[in-house]
Amino acid sequence: MIIADIKHAFRILRGRPGYAAVAILSLALGIGASTAIFSIVDGVLLRSLPYPESERLVQLREVNERGVRIPVAEPNYLDVRARSRTLESIAQFAGGAVVVSGPGETARARAYWVSGDFFKVMGMAPFAGRGFLPEESKQGGTPVAIVSHRFWQRQLGGRPDFSGTTLKIDGPAFTVVGVMPAGFNYPREADIWVPREVEPPQTSRTAHNWSVVARVRPGIEMEQARAEVSGIGRQLRQELGKETDAADLALIPLKEYLTGDVRSGLLLILAAVGLVLVVACANAANLLLAQATSRAAEFTVRAALGATRWRLAKQFIVENLLLTMIAGGLGVLIAFWGVDLLMRLNQGNLPREAEVSVDLRALLFTLGLSALIAVVLALAPVLRFSSADLNTTLKEAGRGALAAGGTHRLRGLLVILQVALTLLLLVSAGLLGRSFLTLMRTDPGFQTESAVAMTLSLPTTLTREQEAELGRFHHQLLERMENFPGLIAAGCINALPLTGRGANGTFLKDNNPATKGQAEYRLASAGYFAAMKIPLLQGRLFSPQDAGDAPDTAVISQSLARLYWPGENPIGRTIQFGNMDGDKQPLHIIGVVADVRDDGLDQPAQPTVYAHTIQRPGWWQVSNLSYVLRAQGDPMSLIPAMRAEVQGLNRDVLLNFRAMDEVVVSSLDTRRFSLVIFGAFAVVALVLAAAGVYGVMSYAVSQRVHEIGVRIALGARHGDVLRMILAQGMRLALAGIAVGLISAYGVTRLIASMLHNVSPADPLTFAFIAALLALVALLACYLPARRATQVDPIVALRCE
Repeated sequence: MIIADIKHAFRILRGRPGYAAVAILSLALGIGASTAIFSIVDGVLLRSLPYPESERLVQLREVNERGVRIPVAEPNYLDVRARSRTLESIAQFAGGAVVVSGPGETARARAYWVSGDFFKVMGMAPFAGRGFLPEESKQGGTPVAIVSHRFWQRQLGGRPDFSGTTLKIDGPAFTVVGVMPAGFNYPREADIWVPREVEPPQTSRTAHNWSVVARVRPGIEMEQARAEVSGIGRQLRQELGKETDAADLALIPLKEYLTGDVRSGLLLILAAVGLVLVVACANAANLLLAQATSRAAEFTVRAALGATRWRLAKQFIVENLLLTMIAGGLGVLIAFWGVDLLMRLNQGNLPREAEVSVDLRALLFTLGLSALIAVVLALAPVLRFSSADLNTTLKEAGRGALAAGGTHRLRGLLVILQVALTLLLLVSAGLLGRSFLTLMRTDPGFQTESAVAMTLSLPTTLTREQEAELGRFHHQLLERMENFPGLIAAGCINALPLTGRGANGTFLKDNNPATKGQAEYRLASAGYFAAMKIPLLQGRLFSPQDAGDAPDTAVISQSLARLYWPGENPIGRTIQFGNMDGDKQPLHIIGVVADVRDDGLDQPAQPTVYAHTIQRPGWWQVSNLSYVLRAQGDPMSLIPAMRAEVQGLNRDVLLNFRAMDEVVVSSLDTRRFSLVIFGAFAVVALVLAAAGVYGVMSYAVSQRVHEIGVRIALGARHGDVLRMILAQGMRLALAGIAVGLISAYGVTRLIASMLHNVSPADPLTFAFIAALLALVALLACYLPARRATQVDPIVALRCE
């Protein structure tokens, strides 16, 4: 019987190719988009972390007096390790981008200094070689390294025998002793792990340089562990007072910690794709109801001949299951393409992106979704026709009167639903678009035109001779840049704005331990402010007179001057920032510059201290030092000559060039990701809604041909017919717009956190989207209405 139903379903679809194509395409778009987003949400939020008993893994953070969670100072980590009874093991780690040279080419990599229990905490062991030995995890121990599977294949050629292989990591040589399994790259994108204990311990409790991960003991509830660690934090505060910034300590499940920044955004995107799917299903349901109406006589006769409601339902379900399975197969192809596109669009900003794929779970999701859609779509027409009076239904079917009854009302409600949901998506995309444009117009505090950033990657842990040589290299490079053809200004800084590489710390105001402040700390050369066109507001900038035995100088930002010297002149005052670089020589403030938005265009500018590079001898010991070059014309045209100039001084340097415009735009990648997704979903929904309105009105015209012919025969003008059809369609569209506006007024508050200087109830956006949707609906109604005016009354009456 089921084989016969499938064959019959194939004949039905083959006999109505237009209906089948539109329905399949509508569902494929909805299913494909849903599968793609589900794959991302599943990989990032739903799956367990790929570590044994990952639910017991937690991240430890300090909580300062303002309630902000911050990295951990090493002495505080050691105290937690000694005092905790609920944590089975605990480890600290820190690191980042380094320059690595060895058997392969010199390359950038991410190396982390990890304490001895790190791999024990993660529950992972090398798949080749071994882990760290106790005698290696101590100060002065043999420098060894464990590498990731990816690094092993890329840099070491995947050789099974890597014994004796050494890597120079930012200068010192480390012997490779192990290779981690494929897929293990924690912390994110880690290539190399080395023992933290080989370096001297840090003693400052205000140097927040470490991340800490721990494993809770079996049988210990998370809340119990949190309470104990919080108690330890309060004890430390009571014992140490202001010596520590930690007012409390917090434990966060590692999965929550890794995905916390993207959780709400991904869930909103999942909700948005759900709306697209509903719009697609409503479109398919409208098509199905139209087909069901045209087949009313067939199903009525079958019911009269004894077919049960279940038999009719099964036939509809088989037909729709065939339809949705074809759409699901096409949707899977769209999902593969969509996931790849979204990952490239995301540009590495999504955590756990390596775990995102259209896999078996996603395929099962698609299969279940397709089956559910098939059943739901089959219910409405079955209930409509199987419960009706057979004689009446046959008469109505013969006259084409069914469209005027319950089926027509149901199709109208589906159109209203489509329009309402489409407006909701369009408004959300419109608000995100306005927010994005507002951010793009935000002044970052510097000028990007005609400027390019040149980032140099060099080893930072060197011998005295190597340090001297590296220092001469940077000084020579700065000197050559001053007279380089085509350059207006050039300067360097240890962390470019908007790149997330800056650091902050506690300073002493006027060298008084009782008056502390908090600020960003940057090392900048004399030409940096001119290269960035950061305005000088007061005093002067760095100059050659600051060299030699001159007092150490600093330029501060306007926000720092206002915060710590309100209503006073800060010029001549001092700042001691030894907490950042170990140099406790006071910095004498010589100038005040405009604020720079360092953390993001959507974040307020932070108080910043700029120290002079020539007065901090280790300024060049930055693994990724950035030069800013301002050109007379196109800055990108200088890149070949600048590359040759730099490598002429040092052939081992790794270079990366980016236009400053690109630096600013890249800082908005996360917002652009959400905007593009919402915008794409909104456009798809708009097309489907327009198709839905068009389909309903086209069918309505086809069912009213006789009526229209009579009206024209009795003297109705074409304009009267046009207005009648337009009015019928626009009533549905305007009802949907009204419902959508009311819904959007409440729902858009969910995306308030994703907006910048734009109200979630912005009247301009609401009005524009409502007008746009009304215009599209009008166009969708106009084509069937125009066709209605061309009805020949003689032909219509003869057919009747």
